[in-house]
Amino acid sequence: MNRLSTSTSPYLLQHAHNPVDWHVWGNEALDKAKAENKPIFLSIGYAACHWCHVMAHESFEDPEVAEFMNEHYINIKVDREERPDLDAIYMQATVAMTGSGGWPMSVFLTPDLKPFYAGTYFPPVPRYNMPSFRDVLAGVANTWQKQPDEATRVGDEVSNHLKQTLSVNTQADSGFTQAHLDAAVKSLFDSYDWSNGGWGSAPKFPQPMAIEFLLRRYSQTQHRPSTADFATNAQSSAQDDKILKPALHALKDIAELEAGNRDQVRVETTSGSFPEGAVLALEPDELERPGLKSAAFLDYPTP
Repeated sequence: MNRLSTSTSPYLLQHAHNPVDWHVWGNEALDKAKAENKPIFLSIGYAACHWCHVMAHESFEDPEVAEFMNEHYINIKVDREERPDLDAIYMQATVAMTGSGGWPMSVFLTPDLKPFYAGTYFPPVPRYNMPSFRDVLAGVANTWQKQPDEATRVGDEVSNHLKQTLSVNTQADSGFTQAHLDAAVKSLFDSYDWSNGGWGSAPKFPQPMAIEFLLRRYSQTQHRPSTADFATNAQSSAQDDKILKPALHALKDIAELEAGNRDQVRVETTSGSFPEGAVLALEPDELERPGLKSAAFLDYPTP
């Protein structure tokens, strides 16, 4: 049992029995990182996060992975629902460094809390065009030991970028116009994945901020006064539908996923970490787990 056992956070308590020597965010962990000159591995998630649970099972419950983490890092777990301030800061860093974000958020920090490497979910073996979590841990540890100046340089650059972005966003006369909002809508529409839903490539995460922005933008257009020009009104209506269409498509896909409308795998187990004869619902890429006897794809009907 680690330091999370006394937490009141449901998410942190889920990790209290991990072999990883997790710390809560606080002076004890931050001072320890400085005293031992170790990088910080910051993992941010929340109790209902599916991929957080997947990564916990695949990596944080693995004794060998935990041993490496404990030796080379100060490991900190944060519940984004308890600390939305930390979540917002390091999500900006993750998006700036990778072009996307999501949970679990996996950020590597210098002892003075500057991010120099970031990502979200990392699989236990290379897949999804992503490196394995073991490879990431080893690579970052190697960089910190052999090229600490490079890690510090990247951390300084990312921190300065975030400071400049924050400075621009807080200026009252930043010149943010309706044209910027229209450009954001066009970018979200043009980059939407109409075949698989959502934005970006696998593994995908829900993008509530993008959906909320589109819904808010659509709501604002409904209070726009009509004109006497039929063609202008028709053009405006078509543009409004274009704003709403990706948001509704994304929400529909999320609802169908939650309802089980997807291909899963029915698996019978023979041994390993599961009871004899247990039946599990797994994704196809999880068939590497030990003790699996047989598998059959299940195509759930549309609700």
